[in-house]
Amino acid sequence: MSKPLKVPYKAIGIIVIVLLLIVGLLSRVHMRMPVPLPAGAQQKVIPANAALTFTRHAACRMACRGITEAEIREVLAEGVVNAQKSDQQDRPCPTYAIEDRVKDGQLLRIVFAVCARQIKVITCIDLEREHDCDCK
Repeated sequence: MSKPLKVPYKAIGIIVIVLLLIVGLLSRVHMRMPVPLPAGAQQKVIPANAALTFTRHAACRMACRGITEAEIREVLAEGVVNAQKSDQQDRPCPTYAIEDRVKDGQLLRIVFAVCARQIKVITCIDLEREHDCDCK
């Protein structure tokens, strides 16, 4: 006759608790992680008709580079997020760099800050042509 196996209940309890702690920690870390931006996909972060606030810097860059608000909205409607130039962990608001070639031929990168109560245009960049702007 074989001996019945003794189950070490304390060890099983400790293992279960450790596993639950690991799962809990991993889920908290996962919740803080930003949603990955799809490479080359049309941006869906900011609606094209969203109310925008323009920083002084963005307004200066727009004037210097001949970029209109209509072109900013065209970038929003048709552009793609450049994940390398975006920072979802940026504080106080996550920033998104959205790029598109607009109707007049300029290849633009517009950087937006998506805040809780507003969407700010931070800067506007012509990716193919240097402009001599004096914007601080």
